[in-house]
Amino acid sequence: MDGKEGEVIIVQKKMRRNGRTAAGIFICAGTLFFTACGASDSAGQDGQTAETEQAETDQSGMTGNDTEAAKTETPENTAEGETGISKEDAESAADGVQDGKVNAETGENAAPVEMSEELCQAKTRHYYSGILSQVMAAWRLPDMELGVGTSANDTLDAEEMAKNCFAVADVDQDGREELLVRWTTTNTAGSLEVVYDYNPVSGELKNEFCAYPALTYYDNGVIKAEWSHNQVPPAEFWPCTFYQYEPERNSYVEIGSLRAWDDIGEEWDFPTEWDVDGDGTVYEIVKAGEEYSGYDSGYEEFKFNQADVDDWLGGFMEGAKELSIEYYPMKHESFADFTPAYLKMVAQEAGRERTDTASDLGLFILGEDRFLDAAQTMLSEKYGVEMEQPDPDFEEWTVGLKDGKELFSFEALNGGHIGYRDEKLEDVTIFGIYPGISVDGAWEKLKAYGFYASPYPEVENCLITGEGFDNISIWFSVEDGLVTDIVVGPYCAFAG
Repeated sequence: MDGKEGEVIIVQKKMRRNGRTAAGIFICAGTLFFTACGASDSAGQDGQTAETEQAETDQSGMTGNDTEAAKTETPENTAEGETGISKEDAESAADGVQDGKVNAETGENAAPVEMSEELCQAKTRHYYSGILSQVMAAWRLPDMELGVGTSANDTLDAEEMAKNCFAVADVDQDGREELLVRWTTTNTAGSLEVVYDYNPVSGELKNEFCAYPALTYYDNGVIKAEWSHNQVPPAEFWPCTFYQYEPERNSYVEIGSLRAWDDIGEEWDFPTEWDVDGDGTVYEIVKAGEEYSGYDSGYEEFKFNQADVDDWLGGFMEGAKELSIEYYPMKHESFADFTPAYLKMVAQEAGRERTDTASDLGLFILGEDRFLDAAQTMLSEKYGVEMEQPDPDFEEWTVGLKDGKELFSFEALNGGHIGYRDEKLEDVTIFGIYPGISVDGAWEKLKAYGFYASPYPEVENCLITGEGFDNISIWFSVEDGLVTDIVVGPYCAFAG
């Protein structure tokens, strides 16, 4: 696999905002820092780091249907490496990590916040939703490109994309869910399954393992990875490599490989003298770091019998049970609840300190399918705001007037946007902010709802809750240190 480490894709999206433009990109420098989430020994770290280490993995493994075409002699191993990202890189939009801990406006780290395990899980799934969104929209993982079809001109429609799949499960048994992405809509060399771990305490993303997508996970932290190609000598047993999860490295390390040689006749000169148990099969056990035997040596290491194999496997597999992993097709519906669930939980937490949430226009985006209609109805019925469409040629544009002043705007394009400008109307807010609030006060309110700075360097006071599908962006202008115009709406860095 040709994984490219440390690369960043920046995807811009311009959105109409009352005659202005604001841009969002695929990259984050987030603000929430959890101190009570899952297993971690790095809760005291202050600087943002993003780690995407691709473990040494066996890239061989494939189904029996590919045997005839297979010619490789030994499995390919992916390169191992890791990338540390500094706070300065995050602020300059060069790290490609989603939710970190740096306030991109002030350059300061957010204070630690105690969060429940339930909210930590939601935070992790929200992060994984961003990865899955990128896979679907850009055919990329955080640390590598994904092959598409068998030629440079191939594309994927929705039906073909859904042939790929993913799972969210604790496969390494560390108490925290990992994201498994299985990508098969390409040639054999480009097919893969990768295991990512996101730590909501430290803000780190780790590539724990990557190999051909023929993997079996066990409850002792072992992975059996079948090779993409059946190797010579011939055998019914499919060659495979075993890996063990190491908590200290937060990745998998190789234990060893196993392949077999069956007695199929004189053509292969089967070593009968090594077949002590007489079952017509001998094995080669290759421990990590050892060399495979080949044609030049007459495959001299195929000298182990079934009892030897059982003894070797028993050393690390005794009592282990296969994990039942539920995979979902790669389509938005499969993870559509990840981000909304997280944002609603954060909003509930932020709302505990408020008494004015009933008139918060931002919360309509979280809870209403037709949030523009719901917001207009509330403003009309509760506050007497008059709704007008000033341009007969632009039916998607509606304004809300109070005493002849245009305080609100509603645009039914690009997912829909709500504008709030010039002055506050009684207790009406958008995620706790309103025209006239101080800039610092606005940032504090929005951070409590999971917003963080969009790190696009030419845009100030533009915040997002994430890059993937189902997120929200908010932008506001400032005059004399006070907020004037506010625009909020659904957001995805890959749309448009």
